[in-house]
Amino acid sequence: MSKKFISFLEGLVIVMIVLVLVQTFVEDLAVLLGFTWSFRKILIVSGFVFDLFFTLEFLTRFYVALSMGDLKEYMGRRQGWIDLIASVPLVILNSGPAFVALMAGSGVLFSVGGILNILKIVKTVRIARILRLLRVLKIFKQIKNTNSVMAQRHIQKVTAMVITTFVFTVFVFSLFSGFLGFPQSDTAFDKSCQQTVRAFTRAISGADERVALESTTLSDDALLIIKKGGITVFSKHNNSYFYTFFGTGDYIYFEEGDYSFFFDMREVNRLESRNNLMYFLIIVIITVILMFVYSPHFAMTISDPIHVMRRGLDEKGYNFQVKILDKFKDDDVFRLGESYNEVFLAMKDLQNQQAGDSDDPDTLELKMEDLGDLGDILG
Repeated sequence: MSKKFISFLEGLVIVMIVLVLVQTFVEDLAVLLGFTWSFRKILIVSGFVFDLFFTLEFLTRFYVALSMGDLKEYMGRRQGWIDLIASVPLVILNSGPAFVALMAGSGVLFSVGGILNILKIVKTVRIARILRLLRVLKIFKQIKNTNSVMAQRHIQKVTAMVITTFVFTVFVFSLFSGFLGFPQSDTAFDKSCQQTVRAFTRAISGADERVALESTTLSDDALLIIKKGGITVFSKHNNSYFYTFFGTGDYIYFEEGDYSFFFDMREVNRLESRNNLMYFLIIVIITVILMFVYSPHFAMTISDPIHVMRRGLDEKGYNFQVKILDKFKDDDVFRLGESYNEVFLAMKDLQNQQAGDSDDPDTLELKMEDLGDLGDILG
């Protein structure tokens, strides 16, 4: 495989990472703002395509690393674990089920008993979508804020740890909040719908259908449709409105005797999307801060002083001093830098002068054991 082709593939992955971040943001924004179902279907399909692409990418990299005996290196230092959790779980838990539901058709999907429980499970783990944001760390290798490989690796590792911790904390909290007794919007909505169904059942037993319908439809704004024996006896909107703005996952279905009840779940979905957008923005802010605030700080206080000292040790004509920052002067790096400035550079200048007076001006015999305190610090 040629280097040009490998470079093309890496560039394609970077482009796909940027696109999937845009798609993730827009998909939740579309739910929050109530975009049409036809537009949201495009986003569902594109989300599945992206997750499938990154899953295939991970499996390819995994196979190559395994065949070359480099699997530990790939999953560890090259952060293959990010490729894993940002691809396979999303296909299984989010975009895959959503795509299957879309292909099956909402009418077929919601007429099958028990499928609603599957949808509830999928919605519970929907927060896994923000794992896609971990893919942005792949771009870090392409950003040259500093010439220090150490700084690049350090910032990438710290960012990965922070984002992963945040994502899994939110994920676990979302998954187990019901067991911990915290209120959940979908659970509260489900109970409200069941109460409406029971209220209608009580009303129909004590009055005629028309009176029961009037009292029930007025008491619950989320009620969309009531059917009796497959025939619609109440509809909040016309068919055109339903076809335009409702799709898979936008409503919930109950049965009670001969009656079927459909409830509007879009408000619950909007709340979930609002939370997802908030998590998305929090992670973006964290990433930006680490890249453009912490990264220069790390370079200024760690990698830059080391870079100056390394060049001073390696290059005869390099005599730049380490800039000692007063507020960090007690840090080990700057204490070392101070010794480098005062001891090593002074001895280096002396040796250069002596070498200039000798017959071999290129000779510089300054050794670490000659440096006194500096040698003790390094040792």
